[in-house]
Amino acid sequence: MPGTDPIGLVGLGLMGTAMSGRLLAAGRAVVGCDPSPAARDAHVARGGTVVDTAADVASGCDVVLLSLPNGEVSQEVCLGRDGVAAGARDGTVVVDTSTTLPEQAEAVAEGLAPSGVTFLDAALSGYSGMVARGDVLAMVGGDATSVARVEDVLAAFCREIRHVGGTGDGMRAKLVVNEVLSLNRYALAEGLVLAEKVGLDPAQMLAVLQASAAHSTAMDMWGRRMVEHDYAEPASRISTHDKDAQLILDLGRRNGAPLPAQAQLNGLVRAAIANGHGDRDNAVIVEVLRTLAGVSDLSTARSPVGPGRPAG
Repeated sequence: MPGTDPIGLVGLGLMGTAMSGRLLAAGRAVVGCDPSPAARDAHVARGGTVVDTAADVASGCDVVLLSLPNGEVSQEVCLGRDGVAAGARDGTVVVDTSTTLPEQAEAVAEGLAPSGVTFLDAALSGYSGMVARGDVLAMVGGDATSVARVEDVLAAFCREIRHVGGTGDGMRAKLVVNEVLSLNRYALAEGLVLAEKVGLDPAQMLAVLQASAAHSTAMDMWGRRMVEHDYAEPASRISTHDKDAQLILDLGRRNGAPLPAQAQLNGLVRAAIANGHGDRDNAVIVEVLRTLAGVSDLSTARSPVGPGRPAG
């Protein structure tokens, strides 16, 4: 598609804002929509335009990106009153970057088809800061021809675009990635707490781990935050992981894949949320383990720049 065509974007949260920033910086016009007045104002301040509904977005854009909290919202935005289907033109491509159940992606694709709209599930691996740097991976499910049509749009904020299969397969791939990534993060938290309990310096131990055969991307993404107990201004919220974990566990149940480690981790994640840390960065999982180890108190943990730093 021509690089001058406006791009629609429904959802101007952490991820949507980062996507719009990259698109605007690349010289693309971005027509946004979000229920938050602050998000809309910020989008306009960056050079974007806003409209009232998803139907309004779709009426003027051949490519519509979605960045939404969950699959239920995605279905409503696409198929509900004043949704994408109500305003889209024949040939529009909807690209959903939200994390949803594969079955929800399939249902939206089926619901949009009578309007002549093609649906792609383009799950992103990475957090908002990585989107802002153009450093995320897109795992795209859907028609190969349509994937090719939107590659220039996705390339504005993705370092790599992988077409992984049919509709829903982008979401399946994302949930597998999140399963492994979340357990890597959990393993790092366990290791740092063990280091602390045996008298090793956690910051020094993080550097050792990063130089060792145990190195993982999770260490680069969350290690500093865990060591410095810095959970404010989240790159990714632990409440969002809880949402994703339910999708992962559901996918496992539906397909006969036991996920005992993820189930155990989810119990600890929910302990953090129950103690008021839902809006903190995912790195706060280390405080649950520090509390179990007797070196912190999760209920009173605070961060250097707001709620989140451990008292101990």
